[in-house]
Amino acid sequence: MNRYEPIYNAQFEIQLTPPPAVSAWSLVMEQVLKVDGIETNKQPGVIEQKYKSAKRSFAGGMVDDTTNDVAIDFEVNLDDANSMYVYKALRQWTDLIYDPLTGRMGLKRDYVGGPMIINFFNKNGDIFRQVKYPICFPTSPLPKIETDYSNNDIYRITGFTFRCDYFEETIL
Repeated sequence: MNRYEPIYNAQFEIQLTPPPAVSAWSLVMEQVLKVDGIETNKQPGVIEQKYKSAKRSFAGGMVDDTTNDVAIDFEVNLDDANSMYVYKALRQWTDLIYDPLTGRMGLKRDYVGGPMIINFFNKNGDIFRQVKYPICFPTSPLPKIETDYSNNDIYRITGFTFRCDYFEETIL
């Protein structure tokens, strides 16, 4: 009887700010297909006590993990300059952590990005939920590009994971 609107899975947007050293970032977020791992409903485990044959259960005193591993799927296109700008930007970011060409390893202050903001909205664009991760950095290596003459698919980077230390959430 009410005129309530459903929540659609495809009505979201993500904004992610890389470290200043990542220069090829301007269109990367337009290539996002999917975001997974937004875990804001953590609970401590169950603790049990026993006395003879009686058992009592309690909520635990702490949660096991307070971090989030957010996985993003990207499509990879070539721009007008024939650059794989999504791959290039993610490669610049991961090289800040560990550069396989030089062996240089970075400090957290240099490779951490953020904020990562994920907005969930209705058909009018009104945001009803926002999850903000102030600090994040990639933890996945870039996948190799498979070559196969019989495969007509486009190259995608799937499950590219960012570690987020904590989150802020707003729910209307």
